[in-house]
Amino acid sequence: MAGQNKALKETEVFELSKQFANVQAAVLTNCSGITVEKITTLRAKLRQNQVALKVIKNTLASRAVEGTSLEPLKGEFKGPTALAFTDGDPVSLAKVLLEFAQQNEAFSIKAGVLNGVLMNTKQVKDLATTPSREVLLSRMVGSLQSPYAGLVYGLSGILRKLVYALEAVRRQKEEKGL
Repeated sequence: MAGQNKALKETEVFELSKQFANVQAAVLTNCSGITVEKITTLRAKLRQNQVALKVIKNTLASRAVEGTSLEPLKGEFKGPTALAFTDGDPVSLAKVLLEFAQQNEAFSIKAGVLNGVLMNTKQVKDLATTPSREVLLSRMVGSLQSPYAGLVYGLSGILRKLVYALEAVRRQKEEKGL
C-alpha cells in the first residue's frame, strides 16, 4: 500500500512539473476558510483568463517546482495554499486574484513569480494595477505614431500656406490682367 501511495505521489509530481514547465507567472495564495462555492467561482473567473488554480500539498508542490521557472516559490509553500498559474497574461492573473482577495477576507496573496523572479505580496498587487497588454500596446502605437502625425500636420500647414500664397499671386495677376 505504501509503495502504491509513493508511486501515485511521484506520478502527481511528474504531472505537475510538466504543467509548470511553460508557466510565465504564478501566484501563491492562502485559501484557508474559503468555501468550495467561492473557490469554484474563482476558478471559473481564472479559466476565462487562461489561468489554472490548483490546491496542492506543500511537499508535492515543492518537489514539482524544482527545475521550473516557479522554483523561487519553493520556500513559500507553508500552510493551506493554492497556486494560480498561467503561460498567458500575468496581469489578468494578478487582477482576478487581487479582486477576489479584496472581496474575501480569508483569502490572501502570499507571493508570486514572474518569468522566474520571486515577487512579494506588494509586487503582485502592483502587477495587478498594471494596464493590460492590449492597453500598453495601444499606448505604444500612439506614442510611435505621434511624431509622424505631428510631422504630417506641420507639413500640411506649410503646404496650405503655399497654396494660399499661390492663390493670392493668381488673383493679383488676374487683377492686373496678366
